[in-house]
Amino acid sequence: MINHEKLNNILIDYKKDFKSNHWNNEKYKWEAVEHFQKNWDINASNFLDMFLQATEQTGNLLVSRNNFPRRMIQAFAEVDPEGVRSMFINLFDEKKDLLNRVEKFESNAETQRLNYNDGAGKQHYQHLNAISTYTLASLPG
Repeated sequence: MINHEKLNNILIDYKKDFKSNHWNNEKYKWEAVEHFQKNWDINASNFLDMFLQATEQTGNLLVSRNNFPRRMIQAFAEVDPEGVRSMFINLFDEKKDLLNRVEKFESNAETQRLNYNDGAGKQHYQHLNAISTYTLASLPG
């Protein structure tokens, strides 16, 4: 059984500690989410430009050492913007089961990689970290 009073006290302490010790290092994530939400338009006439603008401030959320999910979506959208758009439409469709949407996004990314990659990329990098970044950023503010 959960002791709600103890849990509440722990949460209060965590929030205080987060504000004083972690916020300055973590606020960029929330700024990236806000930027994404302001610039995301699934119906944009130029999907690639819109995607690049919306994800412009994601920094290490969508790129890190040997992990390039943003760059791969860019490469896929350069040759098949409508295919990539449909990947995101499905991913953001909250009427569907989340696990199925995530698996479908990853599967579609692999299909894109196999169909359109020039052979330079051995993977699509669209794994849970990147997919959760997209889905979190797509949630209403």
